[in-house]
Amino acid sequence: MTSHAQFAVGPVVWVVFASAAVAQPASPSAAPAAPSAQRGENRENEFHTPFPAPASNTPDEFRSQYLSGNWMGARSALGDQGIQFNLLFIADPFGNVTGGRRRGASDYNLLGFGVTLRTDQLLGWQGGQFHVGFAENFGTSLSKEYIGNSFPVQLADVADAHPRLTYLSYTQSLLKDKLSIRVGRVTINSVGGEEFLASKYFKAFVSVGVDLVPIGIFLNAPGAFGYPDTTWGARIRLAPAKRFYTMVGAYNGDPALKQGQQHGVDFSLRGPPFLIAEIGFLGDSTNLKFGGYYNGGAADIFASRPDRPAETSRDRYGVYVLGDRTLLRFGDSGQDRHLGVFGAFVAAPDQRVNEVPYFFDSGLVMYGPSRSRPKDFVGFAAVYGSYSSDLRRAEEAQPTSAGIQYFEMTLEWNYGWAIRPGLLLEPDVQYIIHPNGNKLLPNALAMGLNIVVNL
Repeated sequence: MTSHAQFAVGPVVWVVFASAAVAQPASPSAAPAAPSAQRGENRENEFHTPFPAPASNTPDEFRSQYLSGNWMGARSALGDQGIQFNLLFIADPFGNVTGGRRRGASDYNLLGFGVTLRTDQLLGWQGGQFHVGFAENFGTSLSKEYIGNSFPVQLADVADAHPRLTYLSYTQSLLKDKLSIRVGRVTINSVGGEEFLASKYFKAFVSVGVDLVPIGIFLNAPGAFGYPDTTWGARIRLAPAKRFYTMVGAYNGDPALKQGQQHGVDFSLRGPPFLIAEIGFLGDSTNLKFGGYYNGGAADIFASRPDRPAETSRDRYGVYVLGDRTLLRFGDSGQDRHLGVFGAFVAAPDQRVNEVPYFFDSGLVMYGPSRSRPKDFVGFAAVYGSYSSDLRRAEEAQPTSAGIQYFEMTLEWNYGWAIRPGLLLEPDVQYIIHPNGNKLLPNALAMGLNIVVNL
């Protein structure tokens, strides 16, 4: 399949979104959007997610979201005092059936712990929230050790195998939740809600190419930090109307802070800056978001000739657009059974310094495939990244064992089986075309099970 054929998926998805702009609103019988559950994080049109935000306060809410329930009443009692605990465990036993570097199996895991303190109950200070978190990744990465691809197969494979401090932040909500300010050790994405580049459907997938946010931004912007790696930063979100918001963030974009041996407690401000901005339009059934980023600091220019002296550039930037739409609702409206589509495109056009200048993902998710399993879901996604032509010329001029990079693509199929509240089992199959963009590396087939536990 040529890159032209693969890229043809994109226009089809965006035609769906464009038609939604002139379509009639969803019928009144559609399930109403859930209220915002965590200050400063947009959870409009929330759906069944394996990552609940630390926001529940009633015994029924705790029992419906966490495997350990309400702790015999202790959890809701602490919630009434403004104290919330979250414990998340992700396990990803996967095997590479064929292709890639070599066949084999591995398990990669993530254990995360967080405490949320609400100033409303604790201090009588309206609209404030402290968040402290810790995480540890451990195990063996299937992508690094067996396949050699750039879009990690396992959901937990988002950071090196080390314990680290994650969040150490304060969020203040003002003007009746129309203005939110977040400062401290933070990320551009969010496990429990939404920050930048978010879609309500991303969390249905296992591949890191899709889950939480499109991985395309991280492939070109070393100053972008995603969970569980955090950095000093501040984010301001303004939502003057129900269906519109704008959001900007400024962060310490020092990529050295991601090194596991720092354990997340290197509090330096060496820079360079990483800046990001986004505007969003939220509808009854359609959401559209547009944004851009700037990554400061020097970036090496891909050398096209071995005898050319090394050059650097100080301008690294990108833009993105993403959207999702509910295509069809069915069954009891209270169960929110529906079929949705999503798509995201990230462009970092300066091919002198950006390894993957064009990135695209798209897919379909069906929630409640049967009346008896309303919280299960089934999904399909395609992830595509095109490597820089300047990088390719440099690799042709100086051949290495890594080969020449053209494009990489992942196709993912999954079924999310909600065993009980707080326990999700997700059988998953991923077909990786040209791992790491190298046409000489055989296409790989990875199969495994994603296990998500919220205690």
